[in-house]
Amino acid sequence: RETPCRIDRIQTKKNTSVSKIVSATESEASSHDGSENYSPSAVEIIRSADNGQLSKAGKIGTGSRRQRNKIPPPMVPSTHYRLTPAQISKCYYACIDHYETVMRTVKARSLHHDLTDGFDVLRERGRGRYDMELPVFDTAEFSFLTDSKKSAWMPVVNKILGQDAALVHKGCFLSLPGSETQVYHQDGLHLNKKCQKPCHAVNVFIPLIDYDMTNGPTEFCLGTHYLGYENYVKDMVYTPCVIAGTPIIFDYRLGHRGLKNTSQSLRAVVYLTYSSVASGKEFRDSVNFSRKRYRKLGEFVERPLSREERANKRRKQKK
Repeated sequence: RETPCRIDRIQTKKNTSVSKIVSATESEASSHDGSENYSPSAVEIIRSADNGQLSKAGKIGTGSRRQRNKIPPPMVPSTHYRLTPAQISKCYYACIDHYETVMRTVKARSLHHDLTDGFDVLRERGRGRYDMELPVFDTAEFSFLTDSKKSAWMPVVNKILGQDAALVHKGCFLSLPGSETQVYHQDGLHLNKKCQKPCHAVNVFIPLIDYDMTNGPTEFCLGTHYLGYENYVKDMVYTPCVIAGTPIIFDYRLGHRGLKNTSQSLRAVVYLTYSSVASGKEFRDSVNFSRKRYRKLGEFVERPLSREERANKRRKQKK
């Protein structure tokens, strides 16, 4: 069950394709265990390796987008493309600490009315949902997320976008208990409105807790990255419930939404956005990640010391 899922059939720079929802394995970076004749269709759905089942889906369109009967090669559980338990814990507590620090700063400065509009380091994405940019992710301690030579999922990202794929955005989503289902959306639109172009950017979502249908996993509407098929279709939704640390990689144009969190636990998800580089310039989303739209929160208010911490500080000062 420790295998990352890649969502939807994604066109690469060379107009080749990779499978729709497929668990990444040790052999994935070398053409699916050496099976050169395997080319999944646009309506094929391959579930992650926790059950290995194929599900059925209706046609998205006509012509070349018809379902094929080929069975994908067997998927072997992998520990290579995911976060380690120590990395999961480090990211989780960093996200919780950032949220608490921002909220403490908002309370200390009476900025509750500005919270709806959002700040440069925290923005609401629906009631009880927060999109956070963590300064700590830029430190060497978290290079396993940001360094392309250390990030475990980069062989898959490079296969989709090319060897010059660049990390352009990063952060964490936090869904509080009781948060409602998010509005269905696509993070980015097509760069060309006249014809379907290869994938120019992908998202990597890494849940920091085990997903189940109660804690608000991400629901995807398959095939919506195709030009002209962007609308939500209930029969085409798929919700991969993966374990903590398992990357979910999908086309930036694919429609999705976070489901409601009916559990008693916080749902934290690290997100990383990569883009292909054309003519030395990478794609950047100036809408979702424009800091000019949001107020700068400024310096954080430090957490007040506990009684024990104050006592220890006094003892050190006396020495």
